[in-house]
Amino acid sequence: EVEGGDDIGNEIAAANYLVDQNIFNKTDRVNIGSIVPTVADAQLLSLLSGLNPKARTRSIVDSLMKILKLLQPLIIILEGDGDIDPSSWSLLAELMQRASAECPQIMLIVSSRDSPTITSAASNLRRNAIQVKLTPFEKYETEQYLRVLLGVKDRSITIDQRLLDVVHDRANGCPLFIECVARWALEKDMIEFVEGSKKMSLKMLDERSDDVTAAIPRELSNILLAPFNKLSPPLWDVLKITSCIGYSFDADLYSTLNQVVDFMPKIRELSAKYDCFEQTGSHFRWKQQAVYEAVKSLLMVNQRQKIHKLIVRAFEQSKINQIDDIKGGDVRRLLGRHCALAEDWAGAFEQYLRAGDRANAMFNFNEASKMYEEAIDFQAKMSEQPPLRSRMIPTINLGTCLRELARYKEAESVLTRCLNEAQGEFSDIALDEELYVRALTALAALYQAQSKYDAARRLFERAVPIARNIQESRSSLWLAENIAGYAETLRKSGDLPQAERHHREALEIRTRAVEEKSCTELELAVSYTQLGCTLADMQQHKEAYEQHHRALTLRYRYLDFSHGLVSESLNYCAESLCALGRGGEGIPLALHAVEIRKLIFGTSHPAYAHALSVLASCYHAVGRYFDACDCLEKCLEICEVAFQKNHANII
Repeated sequence: EVEGGDDIGNEIAAANYLVDQNIFNKTDRVNIGSIVPTVADAQLLSLLSGLNPKARTRSIVDSLMKILKLLQPLIIILEGDGDIDPSSWSLLAELMQRASAECPQIMLIVSSRDSPTITSAASNLRRNAIQVKLTPFEKYETEQYLRVLLGVKDRSITIDQRLLDVVHDRANGCPLFIECVARWALEKDMIEFVEGSKKMSLKMLDERSDDVTAAIPRELSNILLAPFNKLSPPLWDVLKITSCIGYSFDADLYSTLNQVVDFMPKIRELSAKYDCFEQTGSHFRWKQQAVYEAVKSLLMVNQRQKIHKLIVRAFEQSKINQIDDIKGGDVRRLLGRHCALAEDWAGAFEQYLRAGDRANAMFNFNEASKMYEEAIDFQAKMSEQPPLRSRMIPTINLGTCLRELARYKEAESVLTRCLNEAQGEFSDIALDEELYVRALTALAALYQAQSKYDAARRLFERAVPIARNIQESRSSLWLAENIAGYAETLRKSGDLPQAERHHREALEIRTRAVEEKSCTELELAVSYTQLGCTLADMQQHKEAYEQHHRALTLRYRYLDFSHGLVSESLNYCAESLCALGRGGEGIPLALHAVEIRKLIFGTSHPAYAHALSVLASCYHAVGRYFDACDCLEKCLEICEVAFQKNHANII
């Protein structure tokens, strides 16, 4: 436990402590950073992009297990009314599958108002999870609970039927509401014990009325909000604003309302004097959900819209960019929600777009794709059609995220539509050339991922000349990425001399960017690896080894030894050494690559098969033929499942 400081400081301090105590290594910190972004910067998180979603999930759970083993027995509760995204379900499924063997004293509870939809990726949860459905009390259960609330232990004492009927009716069988009604009636001194009949009964307060139950309001909100009847108008305003924010909120984010309504001081006053909220760090939540629902029910639709507009104005008037550095994704997503509820569609579009960009930069492609889809939906509601760039950017970004998630058919549909729209616009007015390049290269990258190299090459050949013409800076990473993407397509389609030339050009651009301190040295490792692979295909194994060794040196300097990118460089170095007739030197490197990839990707992934094939080549080079044969047999078993018949990787 780390004491003192704010939540963010505590998160960073906790991560540092885990590393200092050798509980975490650098890879663990990056993995946890994908869940708690404050503990790892974007450049480190970018290293997770080399993993497919399943491998990334396994890697994150590996790191989580190191903490959970020390904390068990433990209950983890995920609560809320929203749907859980597919990647989170996958994480939960992997966590529970591993926990049974490695961390058995853990209970995971997912609470939701509606029955949660478990995705196919978490099929083991469907089989093994116990679903508990909470239904309203029957009247006899209300009676049992009422006896407990009234402290009735003597079985000879009963609950009067009228008291039971009115409590059950007003509370509608909800335990929380039963407690509220009973507490209200006790505070009003409306419940008494009648000695003669040995019953807990309602006390007659008005002698002129025969209906004793009429004194208990039929509207439950009147009972729930009775303790707040004497609140001052400013405190009531804050209660109403908070009901529009939601059931829980972060004080750091909504401190922007302080200048408008003195928000957080009044929240603390409501917590201290009226017990409205409970606090954990900077997070506040309503003490009783029933009170939250009751306050929210007081507001008309137009009143809610006005409150959401007030919240949006408060954020716009604050120095929101300072918050961006800390909780940017949260700020943008929440502000987008307030804009949408205020029916400010343009504002909602802008904020969801920026939330998507933030998630994309953190390589959280599931979250990013959801944010871009929201942005596109709100854009369609805008009264005036936005310009082409505003329409295209979120759609291109969505297609790119779908490609990263291997949702190729969806990505192709989105990106083809984008390119067609850009070309159609070009026939009418001057073309936004940078946007056109983005549309071309996004679709080209998708085709390359699908091994459609000819189609990818044609698109890159249209994009790269335009990129050169419009990019003035000779240290532009954007230009380097476009050139390198084209070079990789050239390499995979067999045009090796042109691939080499373009990879060297991309390396020069990235080198200048490093010298100008516009990126880290890790960016160079990408070019070293790509150039090394091209040189190896050209049988220039000596220089290929030099390039791969440079990449390995940089990656080992910044990353943990067990990182996937380190295994990639180890694998290529071993392959180059084998080609140079130094297979014996390559064996230890290849062995490490095999073990790392086995851990990260599992034993049925093509990346693991590639490492096995390199190890087989090294064994064969030193005469260890039986070992080589074993590796190749395992490699073929994987490839025959992963690839189609006669695929190049199998041949």
